Amino acid sequence: MKDAGRGGHARTDAKAQPFVRAVAYSLRGVVYAFHTEKNLKRDVWLFTCLAAVEWCLRPSIAQAALTVFVSMCVFAAELFNTAIELAVDVASTWKDHPVAGMAKDVASGAVTFVAFGALAIAAWLLVSDWPWHLWLWSLRNLGSVVLVTIWLMAVWAVRLWPYHPDIEIKRPRKGGAAE
Repeated sequence: MKDAGRGGHARTDAKAQPFVRAVAYSLRGVVYAFHTEKNLKRDVWLFTCLAAVEWCLRPSIAQAALTVFVSMCVFAAELFNTAIELAVDVASTWKDHPVAGMAKDVASGAVTFVAFGALAIAAWLLVSDWPWHLWLWSLRNLGSVVLVTIWLMAVWAVRLWPYHPDIEIKRPRKGGAAE
């Protein structure tokens, strides 16, 4: 069986694939989404702003771990949404269909729920650290700064990783012409 998403190479059973190859395929998909999806690009900048706030306020390591986890959930929800939209577009042969549109709206709604949850947690963390003190140049909660910095570097590494498409995906615009 051929898999066009893997550059036309024959694909074997997923369990037979070496771990490194499986991770490489996963990262290829993530890099694709980070380069093509506007919402993921926006989320990278929002997380960068959050990291700057955490560098200044120096939350506890538990609070920093929670914000890293929640940001991973937002990124994962966006990735699921991208995958669902691509699959629905292909299944509907790139034509407007009410069920296809609803499926994409539902996937987008799931991302919205996760994003609102992330905002609620961010608000809770800001309120729980009141009154705020700027600890930018101190060693207070250095572990949280390291954790957030490593996660921020990983996110930006994926965002800036060069993307060389094996296949070209042209989504039609509403007027019918391809992007």
